[in-house]
Amino acid sequence: MSIDGVLYNIVDTPGIFDTQKVTDDVLKEIANAVKKCAYGVKAILFVFEAKRFTDEQKNVLDGIRRFLGEEATNYIIAVFSHATKAQIRDRNVMRKAWNQPVRSFIQDIDNRWGIAPNSDYFPPDDPVHKARLGEIMAFISGMRGVYTTDQLEKSRQEQEEIRRQREEEEKKIKQEYEGKLKETAKKESEKAYNQKIEDLRQEFRAKQEEEEKLRRKEKEDADELFRKSIETIQTENRMQREQDENLRRKEREAAEERHMKSLEMMRQDHKEQQERAETMLNQRIQEEERRRERDEEARREERKQAEEDYRRKIEEAEKNLKNLENNETTRLMKELQDREKKANLDFAKQIEDLKKKNALSQQEIEELKRERRTDCFSLDTKVQLESGKFVEMAELQVGDRICSNVRNGELEFSEVYLISHLGHYDHFLTMIKIEFTSSDGRKGQIRTTSTHCIFREDLSVLYAQDVIPGETKILVLSETNELIPVVVDNLIIEKDTGYISFFTRAGTVIANNVLCSCYDDCPQSQALMDLAFAPIRLWTKKKRNVEKD
Repeated sequence: MSIDGVLYNIVDTPGIFDTQKVTDDVLKEIANAVKKCAYGVKAILFVFEAKRFTDEQKNVLDGIRRFLGEEATNYIIAVFSHATKAQIRDRNVMRKAWNQPVRSFIQDIDNRWGIAPNSDYFPPDDPVHKARLGEIMAFISGMRGVYTTDQLEKSRQEQEEIRRQREEEEKKIKQEYEGKLKETAKKESEKAYNQKIEDLRQEFRAKQEEEEKLRRKEKEDADELFRKSIETIQTENRMQREQDENLRRKEREAAEERHMKSLEMMRQDHKEQQERAETMLNQRIQEEERRRERDEEARREERKQAEEDYRRKIEEAEKNLKNLENNETTRLMKELQDREKKANLDFAKQIEDLKKKNALSQQEIEELKRERRTDCFSLDTKVQLESGKFVEMAELQVGDRICSNVRNGELEFSEVYLISHLGHYDHFLTMIKIEFTSSDGRKGQIRTTSTHCIFREDLSVLYAQDVIPGETKILVLSETNELIPVVVDNLIIEKDTGYISFFTRAGTVIANNVLCSCYDDCPQSQALMDLAFAPIRLWTKKKRNVEKD
């Protein structure tokens, strides 16, 4: 049985209550059971019916406890079986049903007892059933140490020594009494002789009972003396702590008083120094004011000239940047158009060849054409607004500022300046679902079209369809606002009808906590695509400024 993650072996023994006394066979069986436990015994469960515990059975238990030794008492747990439904539900009902032998036994084992739940009353999944088993398991796991074969052997040696001493004492007494009986036998009748033997036996039993009471009384006196010693030590410790606390309080008050006097002297010195400093400061302020007025006039002239120079340089820089952007944009747009034209020609040729072979119906041709469309993200993908709210991409509007990157532990937000596609097709799109596990163990995923660009750990981009599970590392936003490289777990092909394609001024977006590019089906260069879209960004910005005016 496993308790709190620890595996325990359960060793059964014959029913010890089937006999009214402790026999050598019963003790032998118990000793063999202990010896089978190589790592020691964690707990000893005495299981007996709640309704038939008698003085004779208590004597049997006491005999077994003496055989195992006093140390075994620390590992005994009483378990009541065949309890009523009310007794199983409420432990107090069981406790009230105990007679004096039961109470005495439970007190001897420090109130470690439980109730075996009856599955006929409470099934294994019932809370009462689990609670009763849980109480017994708690006692087992809460045991300190284990009962070992060494302790058993030690107890058996002690019992053997006691038994030998008793036999010698009985033999000696018997010899003494036999000698006396031989002397008196000549004078008394057989009846008197038998009566004397009986009296001697009763006297011997009385002597044994008296010795047992004496040993019990000595143990109780020793326990009481130990308890009083502990109380005395605790009282002395408490008084010592109070004395130490009073001494520390007096020292603290004296230190505070010295500190207050020192502060008062420092205040007086500071006040005098402050008055002298204020006088000197007022003089310096007046001189500084006169100098500042002269310098301010000179700075106004210098600032005016600098603003004129800066405005002229800005105009020249904007003109040069516009020319550079137009030239580079023209080249990139031509490259994109050439790639699109070549792809369309290849696709048209493929369709034409298949038509000639009569391999496709008109519906299948339309299906292939639809597969050529690219639409970036699925609509249920989530992004974070600058307000901190998370929304699905289906709710995005032009002008929203969304999380696009992380720098020095701070989230960066960028404006959505263009939404080029948004809606649902009347047919299914092919989506790539990228699954991953964050550094804190959380599962995540993002769905895009196959040629949408995402970032590797080195900030280079690749198509979603080129991700290799178990090898490719993507950048995932952690709870501490850091982009952490995470290995992709799985790549799944799914179908969906919803789509959205949009662009931020940063050209990036953190979607479902993954750093992604806004670009799809393009050269795998974020810098080139940012440059290609520069005219559109500039045009939308100027258009918005005009609308605001």
